[in-house]
Amino acid sequence: MRSFAALLTGLFLLIASAAASAGTVTAVKASAESAHVGATISVTASGTNPCGAAHIDYGDGTAITYAITGLPTTQSHAYQKAGAYKIVARGMGNCDGEATTRIEVTGPPPPPPPASEITALSFTPKAGVVQQPVAINIAGHGPCAYTISYGDGNQQDMTGALPQRINHTYAVAQRYTVTVAPAAPCVGKFTEVLQVVSRGGDRITRLTIDPEPALVGRSVAIVVDGAGTCGYRIQFGDGNYEDRSRPLPDRVRHVYNAPGTYVIVAEAAGACEGRAQRSLDVIAARAQRFR
Repeated sequence: MRSFAALLTGLFLLIASAAASAGTVTAVKASAESAHVGATISVTASGTNPCGAAHIDYGDGTAITYAITGLPTTQSHAYQKAGAYKIVARGMGNCDGEATTRIEVTGPPPPPPPASEITALSFTPKAGVVQQPVAINIAGHGPCAYTISYGDGNQQDMTGALPQRINHTYAVAQRYTVTVAPAAPCVGKFTEVLQVVSRGGDRITRLTIDPEPALVGRSVAIVVDGAGTCGYRIQFGDGNYEDRSRPLPDRVRHVYNAPGTYVIVAEAAGACEGRAQRSLDVIAARAQRFR
């Protein structure tokens, strides 16, 4: 009986000794609470030793058992899709225990802006005049090599820091398609249409109004004077406006329904140039009888 009891006691001591020598995974932590897709993060499992193996499940379908010499152990991983992932670390072999953490994976960061870029193409004046230089304005930033096509059969290779201004003279009155095309690594191709008119071309020069003063509720004739065919906006000063495109002079009629002083403005658009402004007094018909 004594030998059996001694054997049983020895077995219990062996089991207790083995249990005492087992390590335990008690915590797991990611190097960041959130990361972008494709970024490499590190995951650290920690606890007590001895521990000869740790199993890490990254939550995205990747789960690896790592042979280690002890805790803590740090492993690397990169997520390929955005989402919220649960990371689980477990002890293996002579190690037990389990710990979890979470990580949020977002889309990749926006790419950095290009070091050199053309951002806009414009003209001064907006409508060119035959045999007079037109300033071609190339907005942007950084050093840039590009080709500018003037639309009249001429082109020029340019290089330098943006923005830049280039002067060009056109011999014939017509519409020209101007293009700036950068060479890599500069980016940003732009195409704009330039209207070139003859000397003394399309232009608003003045406004005439009949009658002056005007009467409330009665039609007023407003003549937009100038040369050529002109696209323009006329603002009547009472909150109303009209966009028109007519050979000049152009006659417009308008009715004012309240007395007051109204500022009438005609402003050219597109290839047309010029701006004209007049003030008009509008009075009640009764006031007119006593003048």
